[in-house]
Amino acid sequence: MIPSVVFDIETTDLKGLMGRILCCSFLDGGTGEVTTFRADEKPWKGRSKIDDSKLAVAIRDHLEQYKLIVGHNSKLFDIPFINARLAKYGERPVNVEWHMDTRWYLNSASMRIGSAKLDNAQKFFELGEAKTPISWEQWQLAATFAKQAMDEVVYHCEQDVKVLHELIPHVLPYVKNLHR
Repeated sequence: MIPSVVFDIETTDLKGLMGRILCCSFLDGGTGEVTTFRADEKPWKGRSKIDDSKLAVAIRDHLEQYKLIVGHNSKLFDIPFINARLAKYGERPVNVEWHMDTRWYLNSASMRIGSAKLDNAQKFFELGEAKTPISWEQWQLAATFAKQAMDEVVYHCEQDVKVLHELIPHVLPYVKNLHR
């Protein structure tokens, strides 16, 4: 079995210029265990609430332990966002051996379900796990590290990796090749 991990990040904005990483959840493909790195907890806590340098480096280093990383919209969002935050702190970018982005296969030439959003894929394939909704107010509170709001964002992130893990077998038959 190839050492693999399913991952997802949650951020305060869609761009690295104004946003920062709140958390990253990892679901280990071998054990099925979920681990989450949080910006509001040691050892990932920065010098201030807007310093996500330790978290970005820890996420990069954790991802690089695996031969294959799997995300959803991770080639267009998660990895570029992490790389932007790493660049801000003068750190090197994420360098992984293989990267599978499930979003590419949901509305491609080989399968067109009608939407590439993870929650729609979860409904289409009737997966056991489900994404969770979060209000904009909770996102804003999480950005201030309000404990209850951060807990909700972390739960949301952990559910995303569980849904994604269940989605992989439905997408895998359509994967012809992987790119780095």
